[in-house]
Amino acid sequence: ERLYQLKQHNEDPYNEFEVIRIIGKNPFLWHDHWPVKDYAKVFECLVLVDEIMNEADKVVSRIREIGAAQVRSQNESPQNGINRAEKPLLQPVPYVAVHMRIEIDWMIHCKKLEQRSNISQICSSKEEIMERVGNIAGLKTPVVGYLTVADSLLHDPSILSGWKEGLIPYEKKKLGFEGTYKKFPYLIQSAIDYEVCSRADVFVGNSFSTFSNLIVLDRTQKLIRMGVTSSCGVDVKWPSYAYNILGKQKALKDG
Repeated sequence: ERLYQLKQHNEDPYNEFEVIRIIGKNPFLWHDHWPVKDYAKVFECLVLVDEIMNEADKVVSRIREIGAAQVRSQNESPQNGINRAEKPLLQPVPYVAVHMRIEIDWMIHCKKLEQRSNISQICSSKEEIMERVGNIAGLKTPVVGYLTVADSLLHDPSILSGWKEGLIPYEKKKLGFEGTYKKFPYLIQSAIDYEVCSRADVFVGNSFSTFSNLIVLDRTQKLIRMGVTSSCGVDVKWPSYAYNILGKQKALKDG
């Protein structure tokens, strides 16, 4: 599967771009080469090409539109006593992005990794992820949850059911973007999802996933540039969590 993804980029227009080679045991893992703060600065130099950025914009806009509709629907509820349907939403409606690493290839890999490392907190089932995301402290509902997952490797179509009330799950097919994604090679699809997750108001991933770790580094670097010195706590901007590592009282651990 991975070899096929690389071969997709050995042709126009992708091979027109210069490739930088970084030599090392694990060239994409910062601990082999740079201090983490220096490595995180790389994100300041990375810019998505317009084609990918435009697709990410469309996905994020659609997610926020759905979220706004959910908020308006709640405001129109008779239980609220007042009809606020005409009141405009001044702030973008937040959304949660969940990197659901439950595909077949990952489950095989993480089980072997747990055995070699003698660590039990690497793999997480679909049910564990749903429960733990629902336990995030201070998460205001209703809220849209965007689920990013490698569809071609996932043999479980039921990821949209079983979530906590008020957390409305969507993935690319339910959003109406499945056809759009399929126009691109797998790695470009991942780049779109990376940007969507990076912009999320709350991100939840697996701490042993390179994809999740890079998103958290990116988000943390943005906070550092804004002068934020701590990324932990209920009220922090753009919090990130690891669903495979539990904190106190079964609450998720800040990333």
